[in-house]
Amino acid sequence: MIAVISGDLINSQKIPKHQYDDMLYLLDQSLRFIANKFSGQYSVYRGDALQIQLPDPRDVCSAAILLYLQLKSANYSLRQSMAIGQLDNPRADIKTATGSAYTLSGQGLDTLNQLLILQIEHSSLDASFALNIDLINVLLDKISQKQANALFHYLTAVNNSHSQLAKELQTSRENVTKLLNLANYQLIERFLNYSKEAIQQLQGVKK
Repeated sequence: MIAVISGDLINSQKIPKHQYDDMLYLLDQSLRFIANKFSGQYSVYRGDALQIQLPDPRDVCSAAILLYLQLKSANYSLRQSMAIGQLDNPRADIKTATGSAYTLSGQGLDTLNQLLILQIEHSSLDASFALNIDLINVLLDKISQKQANALFHYLTAVNNSHSQLAKELQTSRENVTKLLNLANYQLIERFLNYSKEAIQQLQGVKK
């Protein structure tokens, strides 16, 4: 069992031509960060569409939310279809890999009308997990560019004390605390921990 994320940038056709190369570079760097952090692989196609393959399904929500925050920090918005399933034919270039994880993820993206969705082969999300994902969609949709930047740094820093983050972000500790509170950072951090435990308990997902 693996996890696959399929996604694309929202309203990318409205990005000015002179900014498009910068957007592609940022997207590649963001995906590279996620792949390195979670030992995954990624591919970009059609310019603004992407796929990420993750070896540990428990990381899928963390990877998706961190990627969203990183791109939102640059004022881009991303929708993502997460799926957990089989990998039948692994490939160095994941665009040619096959398996139920890829099928579910691609199908989910075709019908996606929110920021995040999660599907699991032969399993249904229990009511509490599904409700949590719906709530996370609402929270992410309301996050501003500055709030996303602060939250991304908080979730990825080795030392995420507000005073240390203030130094990294070149602002005051009070402002960091304000931005994180507005981003509902404690709720999102709790969801990330919850999602790992919930996926662990699902049939077929092993430690």
